[in-house]
Amino acid sequence: MNKTAVVTGGSHNIGQGIAIVLAEHGYDVAITYHNRRDGALDTQREIEKLGRRCFIYHAALEQAEVPQQVMDQAHRDLGRIDLLVCNAGNGGFRGSVLSVTPEEVNQVFEVNFRNYILCAGAAARYMVKDGIAGNIIFITSSRWEMAYPDDYLYGGFKACVERAARSMALDLSSYNIRVNCIAPGATWNPPPEMRDRVNSPFVKESIPLHRVGSPRDNGEAAAFLASDQASYITGITIRVDGGLILPGMLEGTEKIPWVREEWKKKMYDQAMEMMDHQEEGE
Repeated sequence: MNKTAVVTGGSHNIGQGIAIVLAEHGYDVAITYHNRRDGALDTQREIEKLGRRCFIYHAALEQAEVPQQVMDQAHRDLGRIDLLVCNAGNGGFRGSVLSVTPEEVNQVFEVNFRNYILCAGAAARYMVKDGIAGNIIFITSSRWEMAYPDDYLYGGFKACVERAARSMALDLSSYNIRVNCIAPGATWNPPPEMRDRVNSPFVKESIPLHRVGSPRDNGEAAAFLASDQASYITGITIRVDGGLILPGMLEGTEKIPWVREEWKKKMYDQAMEMMDHQEEGE
């Protein structure tokens, strides 16, 4: 019987790379996409070239009822769920807590934390019901571990996912379901016009292994964690970042720019504008 996997956000970059590598390792795959239907179709074509099945679902996973619907459909189409890779999320939010709004907190929470938990619960129920010693892999980020001044929301919720995975690993261990995380660093699959940026001196000097990550790097990590070779591994996080966050704090006598002055001014202006609007409404 073929192995099966559900990969959320499988239409581009990391999710696409993971889905294709899993197909190379013998998996039939179901993927979700939100906006990139053409990318999802590209993923499907690549997987079908490998002789594997690929189902694609348009899904807004930030909506509370959608994760269960996706797993229901995947179970019908695939016949079983051996592996879930929760990858769909949005790391675009950057800002200061001085100007945070309730809407921003809810949006980042729904996309980057609640979506993962609900998908994992729905997939795990099928694994338990079918008696499958399955795998759940969360794609987090090196940003869960390395703090940046404008990253308290996305990075904070990725840290929540990492911590939640450890509890799930204990919770599901009695069913022989393993739960692990992959924390990518800078990972791009750039179009030709962006190749110079990816190969810039800044990238080569900032990342110890002198390159950005590729979607395949994360795909191979996922394939390993789901394999029999990793059958004694659960509750861990593998960083796939080329050593990006290893250096830690810089040493020397020069001032460390914790916060860029232009960013600080922009965030201050936004916060004061918010306060002005609040005072006008009183």
